[in-house]
Amino acid sequence: MQIFPFLPGLDHIRLGERRKGMILLGCFAPLASLALWRAGIIWESMVHTARKITGEKVLYSERHLDIFIAASALLILLAAAIFYSWISCRRLAKSSGHAKRESQGLWAVAWRQFKKNRLATTGASILIALYLIAIFCPLITAYDPTEQGHLVKERLLKPSLDHLLGTDRFSRDVFSRILHGSRISLLVGFLAVGISITIGTVYGAVAGYFGRWIDSILMRFVDMMLSFPTLILIITIVAISKSQSIWLIIAVIGLTSWMGVARLVRGEILLLKELDFFQASRALGAGAFRLIFRHLLPNAMTPIIVAATLRVGSTILLEASLSYLGLGVQPPTPSWGNIIYDTKENIFTEWWMPLSAGLAITITVVGYNLLGDGLRDALDPKMRR
Repeated sequence: MQIFPFLPGLDHIRLGERRKGMILLGCFAPLASLALWRAGIIWESMVHTARKITGEKVLYSERHLDIFIAASALLILLAAAIFYSWISCRRLAKSSGHAKRESQGLWAVAWRQFKKNRLATTGASILIALYLIAIFCPLITAYDPTEQGHLVKERLLKPSLDHLLGTDRFSRDVFSRILHGSRISLLVGFLAVGISITIGTVYGAVAGYFGRWIDSILMRFVDMMLSFPTLILIITIVAISKSQSIWLIIAVIGLTSWMGVARLVRGEILLLKELDFFQASRALGAGAFRLIFRHLLPNAMTPIIVAATLRVGSTILLEASLSYLGLGVQPPTPSWGNIIYDTKENIFTEWWMPLSAGLAITITVVGYNLLGDGLRDALDPKMRR
């Protein structure tokens, strides 16, 4: 029977799963603290949204919806953590008298290797914290990132308890803009890499499988695309377009960054085609679609996963560069790149503004690089010791 059914982690520690218990407790405690700290705002948001849904005439802005979504996500995560802890402790209590057998599957071995790598787990922890901040930023800060204060009295304020990182030249809270800017940077990095990985994987798999003249034509197109500087190509496409929305930025970055993935996947496919399992499957009459997507690509996922993880960091840097040049996410929507651009005129007097945005970019990129290195070491048998 659980001693603390509503405090995940403590019963795991009592039952001997100290590491798992500490992780659960370390994740649950900040979320519960945030819920208690912002209990009033969460309750008001739920009531206000319910009044809007029932048809009452109340002022309901995008800020209200943002807070409601963040509050709902917080409550769902808290409930999921409690439920998972309860189920896990029940299973652990039932199996306490039996010897624990470790799985020897590929992913189980990789997971054990990954957990032993402190730098990799540090990178994963950083990224989890960043994504949680991006989700719950309306609850963490009380200021709207696009709302302007008094342009005379509240302009370029120094850091204080009211404004942790001061205000910019438009009297907007810098701390709130950096937290909300994480949404843009993380979203661009995740979706743009998803597009490039998908296109590059399919393209490289087709080129590697069919070979001969098909491979030659497809790879010459890749070589042609690689001859264009990626940043210059993206700037040209964005500059001539009439819209500079976030979705256009994601699509352009994704559609111009797949060539390296295609070459990587092609090389893996050419290697896997020489192995016995592929030859046996083809001898049994498997078609091209089945051979590619059921036999070749699943065995080539290791380098694809590692490449995807490492590319997210460079994509975030690319988006920040575009925003700094004025061709990325347009104001007043905050992103780390345009925050640095907006504060470049005050870089020597209000140095903490660009420094904080630069540190946010650095921490995110380092987190993804540490995670990518850890995944490479865990998934590649040659890297294991």
